[in-house]
Amino acid sequence: MRLVHISDTHLGFSAYSKLDQHEGINQRELDIYRAFQQAIDIAISLKPDFVVHSGDLFDSVRPGNRAIDFALKQLIRLSQEGIETILISGNHSTPRLRETGSIFRIFEHLEHIHPVHEPGIARVKIGKANVVAIPHSVNPSIAELAMKAAPSEDCEFNVLVIHAGILGSDIYKMDEFNEQAIPVSALDKGWDYVALGHFHQHHDVADHAYYSGSTERLGFGEADQKKGVVEVDLSSHTVRFHEIKTREMVNLPALDAEGLASSEILGEARRKLSGAGIDDKIVRMVVTNVASDAYRSLDVHAIRQLGSSALHFELRVDRQEDDDQVTAGEAQIGLLADEFRKFVSRLDYPDAKKARLLELGMPYLERDQE
Repeated sequence: MRLVHISDTHLGFSAYSKLDQHEGINQRELDIYRAFQQAIDIAISLKPDFVVHSGDLFDSVRPGNRAIDFALKQLIRLSQEGIETILISGNHSTPRLRETGSIFRIFEHLEHIHPVHEPGIARVKIGKANVVAIPHSVNPSIAELAMKAAPSEDCEFNVLVIHAGILGSDIYKMDEFNEQAIPVSALDKGWDYVALGHFHQHHDVADHAYYSGSTERLGFGEADQKKGVVEVDLSSHTVRFHEIKTREMVNLPALDAEGLASSEILGEARRKLSGAGIDDKIVRMVVTNVASDAYRSLDVHAIRQLGSSALHFELRVDRQEDDDQVTAGEAQIGLLADEFRKFVSRLDYPDAKKARLLELGMPYLERDQE
C-alpha cells in the first residue's frame, strides 16, 4: 500500500503588500494556493491508496471565502479520483472554544474525504491500513492522546497522523501560540508510518516518522528549505520526497560595514544585490557594524531601490553600539524600524518567535519610514 503525506498548507496566509497583476490578490496568498495545487497534482499523479494531511490546512480558524473555496475545489479533485483522504485540524485551524465550531465540517459531505477535528483519537480503516488520526487538542492534551494511541493487530499496516512538536534529544517545534508537543517515545510503538505535521521542514525524527514540511515558505527561517510532499510505500517502508516549485526566498550573507563610510556601504550593497539575481524573489539583506556617523548619513532609500525588483525586499541595518550613544538625560532614537528591531531583540522570547515578530512588523514600519 502507498500513501501521500501532505501538511501545513496554511491556505489563506498572506504577507507583504504586493498584488498579483492578473488575479488582483495578495501575491503570497496566491503562492500558497499554487503550492497546494501542486501537492494535489502530485498526489493524483501518484495514484496512492490514500492521502493524509497532517494539519494546518488553513492558516486561521476563520479562513476567508477565497481560501475555503480553493480548499474545496482541490479536495473535490481527490474525491472525484476516488482517493481516500484524511485531514486533521492543526493548531492554526482549531478554535480555542469548541462552541465556535470547526470549518472542517464543510468537508464532511464530500465522498472519500475524512475530516478529523474533534479532540480525541479517530480511526479510519482503508483497505489493509488502520489510520489513527489525532487532531490538535489541548484538553485532553496531544501528549496524553499520543501515549494512549496504539496500532491494531487486526490490520496489516498502521499509520499515525498527528499535528505536534516533538521533544527528545532533538526538538522540533515552531514556538507558536497554542502549539502542543509530544515525547519522541510516543512514536515508538511499531507504527508502519507516522505522518507528522506542525514543523515546517521536511525531516525524519524517528524510525518511519516524518514531517513532510510545509508546502510553501512562511518566513526567512525557512529560506533554505525545500518544500514538497512525501510518498510512502508501507510494504517496503520506503519514503520519497517530491519537491514542489515555490517562490525563492533569499537570505543574503550579511554585509559587514565595519570601517566603511556611508557611500562605501551603498557601493557594497549595490555589488551584492546586482550579483544575487533577486527578481521576483523574497529577499533579506542585513548590514552590520555600521558606525554612528555612517549610520546617520546612510542613504537607506537608495539601498531599498536597489532591491526594488524583488517581490519583497527586507533591509536591516545594525548600528555599532557606542559607549556615548546614550547619555544621562538624553537618548538618541534612530529610525523607527531599527528601534523596533532592538526592542524585539531584548524580549525574553525564543528566537523563532522574535523572528516572527520582526517579519510581521517590519514591512509596516519600513513602509512608514519611506
